[in-house]
Amino acid sequence: MLGYVCRRWRLYVVAHRQEFMMSQPPLVVFLSDHAKRACYFNDIFDQRLYKATLPNLVGKPTSGLTCGYMIMKYNKERKDSPIWLLNYFTRHEHRFPCPPKPYRAVILASLATPSREFIIVAIDPVLQFCRSTDVNWTVLDLNDTFFSSSTDLNETFFEDGVVFKGKIYVLTNHGEIGVLNLNSHPYVTLLEVKSIGDWSYGMHLLAFNDKLLMIRRTYSFQWKFEVYELNFVKMKWVKMQNLKDHALFLSPNTSGFSNITKWRGSQQPMNCIYNLFLKDEYTLHFLDGKFSNFPESFPIMKEECDTYFASKFVVPRCRISVPDAALSFPSWYFPNLSCNVDALSYNYLTS
Repeated sequence: MLGYVCRRWRLYVVAHRQEFMMSQPPLVVFLSDHAKRACYFNDIFDQRLYKATLPNLVGKPTSGLTCGYMIMKYNKERKDSPIWLLNYFTRHEHRFPCPPKPYRAVILASLATPSREFIIVAIDPVLQFCRSTDVNWTVLDLNDTFFSSSTDLNETFFEDGVVFKGKIYVLTNHGEIGVLNLNSHPYVTLLEVKSIGDWSYGMHLLAFNDKLLMIRRTYSFQWKFEVYELNFVKMKWVKMQNLKDHALFLSPNTSGFSNITKWRGSQQPMNCIYNLFLKDEYTLHFLDGKFSNFPESFPIMKEECDTYFASKFVVPRCRISVPDAALSFPSWYFPNLSCNVDALSYNYLTS
């Protein structure tokens, strides 16, 4: 709101916004399946709970997060239901027509070429994309190009996608990675990246500063994580042994890095992974395998039953309850990434 007062104040916000956002730790966002206007943010480090009032959410079920945007779909039983993306922090909104094919994940990007516009990409099992200036979606048939090196086309599908240095990278379940080209004849350019061996479900791409990362997760009695960086000179994945002063935050819907040394007054452990794959707790893992005297799991919220048919979730130490019992799966929300997609249009206002 400060940035909308005048041009001088807007320039100040643009210059200092990112520094301020990086001083904030990731938050856990909760949204009830039956929410009307409210969602909740929980700071797991100081046990504070924040409530945000949103536009009318009735009849708009959520399906995930992308770049700080909540992904919703009007009346999912209708084929022409549009996709509504709402930024929790900036309140910016984007609406796109419904994709013609089923989809599992959605990523949003703001690209400066060939013109200033927003682009939404739907993933799994095929690639679909739609520009903010398009009326219809574009569906890519990639069997003759991107999947040509796969041994079994029937078992190949897209696993994830990410925007990195103005390009859209996509990853398949076989570990194949390529660049999505959005020209008049869209296609995917397959990168000749050396394999690292056995690939399996649980791979995700992540753009972090000037690095393109891939996270692998497996579960065999306990969670195991591996983080790889793509070396563009040698065109191979290089396993990371130390995250240094950063921590990795993982959840089914969102993942990201955060520099803990930039948090104001924080003494949290570094070189670790905060794994949010349960509704009421998260687990802490260290990349070097050492646990450093930290317990394996930490509670986020606990469920208390008011009656036989009603219950509520309570934040420990905070003594604040979330009234809706049917909470959707929580996700990490990164304040430092909440303005990245909007930066293009926001900075345009300062010129």
